[in-house]
Amino acid sequence: MLADLYRTPRYTQGVADALRESATSAMWDDWDLAGLLVDVPNQFAQKMGARHGIFCCTGTAGLHSSLMALELLPGDEIVVPCMTFIRAITPLVHLGLVPVLADIDPQTGNLDPNSLDKAIGPKTRAVIVVHMWGIPADVRAILSICKEKGLYLIEDFSHAHFSQHSDGAVGSFGTVSFASLQKKKTLSVGEGGLIVTSDEGVYERLRAITSPGSFQGTPNYNEFSGFGLNFRMSPFSAVVARCLFNQVDEIVSSRATHATVFNKILSGLPSYFIPPFIPEYAKTVSAYGYKPALSDKIALEKLALGNNHGLWKFSRFSYDHILSSPFWRKSRSHYPFALQIYPRTPVEFPGYAEYSRGRVSLAVPTIGGDYWTQEIIDKWQQSLVEAVNN
Repeated sequence: MLADLYRTPRYTQGVADALRESATSAMWDDWDLAGLLVDVPNQFAQKMGARHGIFCCTGTAGLHSSLMALELLPGDEIVVPCMTFIRAITPLVHLGLVPVLADIDPQTGNLDPNSLDKAIGPKTRAVIVVHMWGIPADVRAILSICKEKGLYLIEDFSHAHFSQHSDGAVGSFGTVSFASLQKKKTLSVGEGGLIVTSDEGVYERLRAITSPGSFQGTPNYNEFSGFGLNFRMSPFSAVVARCLFNQVDEIVSSRATHATVFNKILSGLPSYFIPPFIPEYAKTVSAYGYKPALSDKIALEKLALGNNHGLWKFSRFSYDHILSSPFWRKSRSHYPFALQIYPRTPVEFPGYAEYSRGRVSLAVPTIGGDYWTQEIIDKWQQSLVEAVNN
């Protein structure tokens, strides 16, 4: 039962049937895969409130393509949060762009708008905002600063598929936005990515970058520009994406429900747990992760030993400061082109230090939200009380 609570990806028989049917159809002879590479990503984008969507092979490829589509030049500086996955940084290095690390909000773990004053300089061209764990960043304030400074806003909504800010869906605010659809993400196609934009010029460049010559009806159809990187999504992943589209609301609602229940249970033991902070502007939290904090009264090791029912899956908080990544040391040995690129950064990150203090990871179930009957909630709550008092 426990393994089934957290199984991922969680596909239905309908997905298996669709894959089998597609593999024996004539769609493989069609560049557009019978609409899978154009119609379906556009549906995702328009559901978010953007005009255009493009599938790609990974979230990293989505960032790489987005940076290329903005026509940035080597030496340009891009502001990124000091706490994020290293792959949200490495495409910058490959393109000769300089990451500038900005501090995070000590409550949400997202990019702190107040840190941008120190991070933005004369060479800054764009700001990347990451909506960590499904909690929307303060994108209203960040977008206002970007407009004032004439900067591109790039959103990484890999953790926040269809999370809702009070002003709209995350991912709909950026000049261009991208997300990973990797196997552990809220919406998983096994491996893949999604890019969305409402900018026509950016969209046309993204088409040439991600799938050169493969969009029928475009001027360069069946021609290869030479600059495209062939970042297309696998046809099998695209089939899964089409199946998932009609399940988006149900999946996102379930993830939000799990987080809400966890908040309720942990709030019942305020001497030991501090649930994640959810800002007022966050209308829906599509919880990819759940990161509470422990007080000094309880240790992670004690929770693990006292987890007699095996329901709770606590682990150490694993998102270290991005500057501590071994990438920056290894790049000098393995990637000569990266020798002159190193993040520009302030001396300290007080927001990160405060946010990470006592922080732990708690796995979020992948089952439907209807799992949480009052009887089940009581069972989880009792098991946590036993773990604390063990």
